[in-house]
Amino acid sequence: MLKTRDLLIEIGTEELPPKSLKSLATAFSEQMCLALNEVELDFNDTSWYATPRRLSLLITDLDITQKDKEHQRRGPSLSVAFDKNENPTQATVGFAKSCGVEVKELEKLESGKGAWLVFNTILKGKKTNEIIPELVEKSLERLPIARRMRWGNCNIEFVRPIKWTLILFGN
Repeated sequence: MLKTRDLLIEIGTEELPPKSLKSLATAFSEQMCLALNEVELDFNDTSWYATPRRLSLLITDLDITQKDKEHQRRGPSLSVAFDKNENPTQATVGFAKSCGVEVKELEKLESGKGAWLVFNTILKGKKTNEIIPELVEKSLERLPIARRMRWGNCNIEFVRPIKWTLILFGN
C-alpha cells in the first residue's frame, strides 16, 4: 500500500466575481480530480473553499508517488527477427539497441495475431510533489472562464490577476 498525504492548494487573487465563486471552486475541484486521475494518482476525498479573494482545495489521502507501470514494447515478428542460421537480423539488433539491451534479453510473445519479440520493463512512478505544479496549471487552464485577463509581462490568464499561490503537500 502506498503512503498518502493531504494536499492543500490556495490561489489568492484580486476580487473574484461573487456570482462565479461557487462555479469556479467546483470547476477547479473537478479539474484537479480529472488531472489526478489522468496521471493515475489515487486520493480519498476533496473539499473546496471559496472567498472573494481566494480559491482553496483540500485533497485528502493523496498518494505520494505514482504506481510503477509494466510496459511492453513490441519489436519485429519472429518470422523476420532471425535468419535461417538463427542469427539476429538487422531489425532485431536495431530493436534491442533502441531498448538499450542485448538481443538475448528480449523475450518472445505468441498471441493469436502472431509471434513477436518484446521488451518488458517497469516504468517507475514519479513523485507526486514533482507533478503537482503542472497539474494545478493544467486545471486552471481548463476552467470554464468566459473572459480571461492577462496582467504584467507573463502569459498567465485567469478571471482576475493571481497574487499568490500556496501548495502544501503533507504536514
